[in-house]
Amino acid sequence: MTETRARKALLLLLFLHCAYACIFIAKTSFVIEGERYFCLVDDAMVSMRYAFNLAHGEGWRWNPGEAPVEGYTNPLWCLVMSAIHLFPVPLSKTSLVIQIIEELCLLANICLIYMIGKTCLSWGAGIAAAALTAFYFPLNNWALQGMEVGPIAVCVALTVLFFVRYRNAENPPWSFFIPTAILMALRPDGVVLHIVAVLLACSIWRSTWRQTLFLGFVYLVAVSGSWSIFRRLYYGDWFPNTYYLKMTGFPALLRMTRGAFHAAVFWVHLLFPVIALFALWAARHRGRIPWKEASQAFRCIGLRSAIVFMLVQTAYSVYVGGDAWERITGANRFIAPVVPLAFLSVVGIYRIIAQTSTLAQKRQAAILFTVAWAIYANSYYGVSSLSQALLLADPPYKADNVRNVRLARLLEKMTKPNARIAIDYAGTAPYFLRRPMIDLLGKSDRQVAREQAHRGVLGLPAYREFYPGHLKWNYAYSIGQLKPDVVCAIWRRTLDNAHDFLARAYLWFPWEEVSIYLRKGSPAILWENVPQPLSEVTTGSEVTRPAR
Repeated sequence: MTETRARKALLLLLFLHCAYACIFIAKTSFVIEGERYFCLVDDAMVSMRYAFNLAHGEGWRWNPGEAPVEGYTNPLWCLVMSAIHLFPVPLSKTSLVIQIIEELCLLANICLIYMIGKTCLSWGAGIAAAALTAFYFPLNNWALQGMEVGPIAVCVALTVLFFVRYRNAENPPWSFFIPTAILMALRPDGVVLHIVAVLLACSIWRSTWRQTLFLGFVYLVAVSGSWSIFRRLYYGDWFPNTYYLKMTGFPALLRMTRGAFHAAVFWVHLLFPVIALFALWAARHRGRIPWKEASQAFRCIGLRSAIVFMLVQTAYSVYVGGDAWERITGANRFIAPVVPLAFLSVVGIYRIIAQTSTLAQKRQAAILFTVAWAIYANSYYGVSSLSQALLLADPPYKADNVRNVRLARLLEKMTKPNARIAIDYAGTAPYFLRRPMIDLLGKSDRQVAREQAHRGVLGLPAYREFYPGHLKWNYAYSIGQLKPDVVCAIWRRTLDNAHDFLARAYLWFPWEEVSIYLRKGSPAILWENVPQPLSEVTTGSEVTRPAR
């Protein structure tokens, strides 16, 4: 492929991705009571509540007027969200602005992957890797649903590109670690990739390794160090609240076995066909493989650094136990940003195979390979996931978002502004409902986050039972002690734990897939607006909401 054709193909890719993103975003939206809502995934809406409060002078906290708790893990992204709330954008449309920013990040990432591929491999290889990146659904889904995955992917790809661009320089410029500095600001755990990038740079520029190490250290102190000091002064902790929620109170080894299981399942599924194809091809062409020429691409520092970042980010995902949503979205939020680097590596492997093919076969096979692997990579759970990737089905979590916005509207009509509401979906409903909230699962609750995790909740083997962010609750504290006026969305698996504190003190009624509990005699409840008859809470009360 010539340079001119490659650039035209890239422009076509960017146009198609814009069209794809527009359809995806439209499909995430919904109309309630005549108003169209754009909504992010619930975890992103937690950050949006923090952002709203910060922009409106209530401090960087989940509940205005209460002691601040760092229930988010994306400070820079949260600041971007906060900036949006400084403008007169309706709450129903603020998420759309975030989705547009995410799409710009995805477009930038496609261009960066193309630039790495065409420099390390060829023009055509750059287009193939960019095409695989453009239509990889887990990455598109996490980004367009508001998580910081989009800007993280840009930072990772830009770091790899810097390694390529400055590979022949005497030493890296002062701006070399800006992408990983932004990465640390986006997520505190970005420090892992920053340290790896610094060490990798020291191994490349050996004659100036001391200056390189010092430069990396300056960025580390300036970003991670300053944020840690701010956290300690403002929140009173050295680590975010989510660290205590997910990384304490559960056996570390079993946490990591769960992370290893999901990482292995993901990478085996993604890479096995390519590795098997290469093995079969190598066995067939043993005497005619131009190993020296074919492996030249993998001596490129860009691909080597890409492989290192893939391995490190996977190891980190294993260490933290993975994410809670692999069963729904395939690649989790830690691995999805580095999957485009895997695409670069796979295209490199394909080029080795293509060394023994004719020119005509190369062109035909390259197109077939790219299309076939794009379909396969998005079929991580068969036809159901492929239908989402093709936008034939609603995006993940849309049903949850619709229900939670409707729940917020209902509770707004049923309660006064001072009503205290306990909930386990801590993002969407609290964002659209300006009420003091209680986070039942502890993401924004300091006490719950520091308790021991419950065991055997999911009925899975011990090596898989860790469920990040969903194994801590204390209803004696959240319900019995704090006495919320309303309790809603109790997780059915924990219902028996809650009934001891709900019985005799609360009345309840089922609403859609949620059970709503109202504290008897609460003056903060507008009893005349309760839409259904109320029942006493007993041990036999049913919660119609399915287990998550």
